[in-house]
Amino acid sequence: MRRRDVVAGIGSLGALAGAGSVVRYGLPSIDGGTAAADGDETEDEVEEWPMEVETIEARGSEAGTMTVPSENVMVLMFFVNGCGNCQAQTGRVADARAQLRDDHGDAVSFLSLTYDSREQIPPDELREWWETHGGNGYLSYDAADPMHEYAAVGYPVTIVIDPDGEEHWRDTGITDGSRIVSAVEDALEATADAENESAENGTDGAGEPGADGTAENGSDGAN
Repeated sequence: MRRRDVVAGIGSLGALAGAGSVVRYGLPSIDGGTAAADGDETEDEVEEWPMEVETIEARGSEAGTMTVPSENVMVLMFFVNGCGNCQAQTGRVADARAQLRDDHGDAVSFLSLTYDSREQIPPDELREWWETHGGNGYLSYDAADPMHEYAAVGYPVTIVIDPDGEEHWRDTGITDGSRIVSAVEDALEATADAENESAENGTDGAGEPGADGTAENGSDGAN
């Protein structure tokens, strides 16, 4: 089930670096232009949930498709290749990925999405940029739907989401890798707690007096 409210997300962006550009220029789009910031864009534009994006072959990435959200906790990074902060953030996200893979294996997915189009930076050039700046993880041009769903205004924007698609953390600009690791581990813990609570509720529900009338009556009758 979709749980994001793009309009509410945009309304909370005043605390983000560069958020003022939304009022003047609208949301960034993958064709180099901007999307309307006056209410023309709605969450209904994202038709499918989970969203499916196409990934390209690159370091840490295979050509194919990936869903957002996935079955794991996921780190999303939105970027453009001409941004100096994006260049720095790419390596920091890769550092966080390496540490989290050592500590948690495949429990965390990393996906970086460029606002640039294939015409602006062809795949071969994007792969070269990715490796030059230390990128490692899944890579995609399909930023549009995830961008609107999570109101990812500005760049670079790094977001941690859980398997339900709920956002747990975000930062705009250069972020130390240790902060990403901490945010992901908090999301992993929250996800595990929610799963345990759900399992416990299911067990308790089956064992509560009166939850199963036949079992309760049968037990009482035997006494």
